[in-house]
Amino acid sequence: MVSNDNIVFETRAVLRAIEVVGTKPEEERIISYLPLSHVAGMMVDIVLPLICAAELPGWVCCFFARSYDLRVSSIVERFKAVRPTCFLGVPRVWEKIQAKMVAVRQALVASGEMSATAVRVSTWGKNLSLEHANARQLGGNGAKPFMYGTVAEGLVQKKAKGALGLDACKFAFTGAAPIAVETLRYFASIGININEVYGMSECTGVATWSTDRAHVWGSCGWAVPGVEVKVFKDGGGANTEVPHAKDLFKPTEEEQGELCYRGRNVMMGYLANPDLGPEHVADIEKKTKDTIDAQGWLHSGDKGCRDARGMFRVTGRYKELLIGAGGENIAPVPVEECIKALCPAISNVMMVGDKMPFNCALVTLKCVGANGELPGTSELDGETLAYQDSVAQAGDAKAKTVAEASKPGSALVKAIMAAIVATNKNEDACPMNAAKVQKFMILPLDFAVSTDDFTPTFKLKRATVHERFAEQIKLMYDSKDNYVPFPSA
Repeated sequence: MVSNDNIVFETRAVLRAIEVVGTKPEEERIISYLPLSHVAGMMVDIVLPLICAAELPGWVCCFFARSYDLRVSSIVERFKAVRPTCFLGVPRVWEKIQAKMVAVRQALVASGEMSATAVRVSTWGKNLSLEHANARQLGGNGAKPFMYGTVAEGLVQKKAKGALGLDACKFAFTGAAPIAVETLRYFASIGININEVYGMSECTGVATWSTDRAHVWGSCGWAVPGVEVKVFKDGGGANTEVPHAKDLFKPTEEEQGELCYRGRNVMMGYLANPDLGPEHVADIEKKTKDTIDAQGWLHSGDKGCRDARGMFRVTGRYKELLIGAGGENIAPVPVEECIKALCPAISNVMMVGDKMPFNCALVTLKCVGANGELPGTSELDGETLAYQDSVAQAGDAKAKTVAEASKPGSALVKAIMAAIVATNKNEDACPMNAAKVQKFMILPLDFAVSTDDFTPTFKLKRATVHERFAEQIKLMYDSKDNYVPFPSA
């Protein structure tokens, strides 16, 4: 139950944190594409324009995307028409835009339309942009490298932003699910700084926030003004704070705990329906009590840490943590993201292994028509085909479909295996032996909202996927091989 006060407080706090949207007497433009029943869609598309117009010099015009834009990856066409000044992109949207940009560049280079000189200038400009973006991280000096204005801004950023329709974007942000640092770095290289935010529906959407003036890639930012955010030691109910992490990206187990928040943005509770009887009402009341304690702290269920600067980072979700056979707490997301980063042909990875002697992974490949909303086809897309060509060795058969790519010994099977081996050796992703992946299987189709694998904001529904592929997961554990092909009908 989100109250009017929750909504007004949250929106006013966020607008003041952004500092650039609505602060001038001019029109701001946003694109609505998320379900308006979702807290993010409601706050950004409905409430933000109202509060901005009522309390700030600026005003907001909301444009609605076509219902099929996410399905057919045409959201960029809407950018070009609207030229939004503020845009919230869930990670999946940013990743799809990145993939499309990379594919276009590769096609231009392959066809000769982009000369070798143009490639060198573009690479130079992107490197300068990235250098400046690194200097703008919290604690940096913000310096612009030599030739930044001429090469990076004048030649690369202007062209790339114009091609995307984001040349007027003052503030870009992401939330609802984890985003890979590699994606943030890519957009920084073309002059778009994506700020991470963190929260949940129960706190009206946002508890922590990043801005251009204070952000660290991989961190979800600092507490929104007026909201308390703390990291409590898990278990016991004593609300004991854990020590600040000395290294935000390598916290010890003692420096991690449950992220909890308290403030005027916290919901009134969960809504019960008396018509369903007293037992139902009692269950809902208990759920509310378990979520919001007597001191008013909302317990998120997310595992994380905080450093001395006040920057927070989510390291896992307690419900998602895999418990190894030896009792180890294993966070799957860092492992999954590392594997994906090392093998661009991979669309999604889901690690399994709860209470099992070792971990396995379900892998999907990037295919034509797969866009998060729909699973697409089994035909490999251009990016996957190009990557296959780059890693294929003499004698390797060239796959055009998932079935062909899934054959033991194929170039893509070898590439995925290599990515898993490299990830297992990466101490940041796999801080312990129990976190390593031993076996994997390539699924015939990608995950999607329509198949109930994703939520509407593209969060992976792990329990649902695990149940859906229970037989295939068992097959991996029963097999003696590191790669187990998906069983044919």
